[in-house]
Amino acid sequence: MKTKFLITLGLWLALIVAIIAFEAYMRPAFASSSNTLTANVNVGNVIYLTVANVNAGNVINFGSKFSDAYYDTNVLVTDNDIGGNIGANILVEGSTWLNASTSDTFGVSNTFWSPTSLTNLGTNALTSIFANTLITIAAPTLTTPYASNSIYFGVNVPGGTPEGNYIQTISFENYNASQGIYNKPSTANTITAEVSVQGTCYISLSPNSISLGPIVASANVPTNVVVTDNDNGGNVAASLLVEGTNWYLNGNTLLTSFGVSNTLYDATSQTTYNGIALTNSLATGITGITIPAPTPTDTLTSNDIYFGLGVPGGTPAGSYEQTITIENSC
Repeated sequence: MKTKFLITLGLWLALIVAIIAFEAYMRPAFASSSNTLTANVNVGNVIYLTVANVNAGNVINFGSKFSDAYYDTNVLVTDNDIGGNIGANILVEGSTWLNASTSDTFGVSNTFWSPTSLTNLGTNALTSIFANTLITIAAPTLTTPYASNSIYFGVNVPGGTPEGNYIQTISFENYNASQGIYNKPSTANTITAEVSVQGTCYISLSPNSISLGPIVASANVPTNVVVTDNDNGGNVAASLLVEGTNWYLNGNTLLTSFGVSNTLYDATSQTTYNGIALTNSLATGITGITIPAPTPTDTLTSNDIYFGLGVPGGTPAGSYEQTITIENSC
């Protein structure tokens, strides 16, 4: 009985193995294969733009300047192309200078630019429309994906510009003329320029020498010899102060009897020897004469002072000289 069971089991096992072997023989084997595809991209020409200077916030601060004075064209701004692939020229334009508190202005062309740092203003005035500076930005490359160049700025404050803080916006574009391509739109393409205009007054005299002779001892000259005090380019009113020295014979011999007070001055022309005695101190030489403040439309203002002379009796003959100092106080 056991022998029959074992034979039967063996036959079943042999049948199962045969079936598995047959299925394996009939099932096809797996095969591996591959294929390729091509990827395409068209890279166009592009220019990028970021401007920066050494100050945080991209602000050029020209500091404090007087009217009718300038700041050398030497403040650096760097124009950068990070990631572009063609060269370009730098274009610049600017706005009118504005004092936001008073609405006073002065012109855009008072700002100057240069491809190099200067010890003067130079000749390239900023304009209100984009101008090609011909300063080039090289094409970035795969090995050097960053290109830049420098441009320098200065400012001239016109005579008569009122006191206050002024600002200007300077805008940049990068442009490739042969391709007709501008830089991609950028939020970092402007610089703010600032200058603080201080109050000041200037002085020039016309004439810068006067003749009160010839004259004889015990005689006088009416107080009507005019000197014009000019302020050319200031921006505030000034008070005229005056002082003098004693009279010297032949430029070096002092006669105590022929003193500074023998010269008189006045704010108006006199028909006689009349007026205020000159002193040797500006502190006491307050004339009451005012030089009006120059303005942008009237940069030259002036006023007159008149001099007369009395020569003491007994004064020896000779050539006498006195130095008169006039100061504008503002």
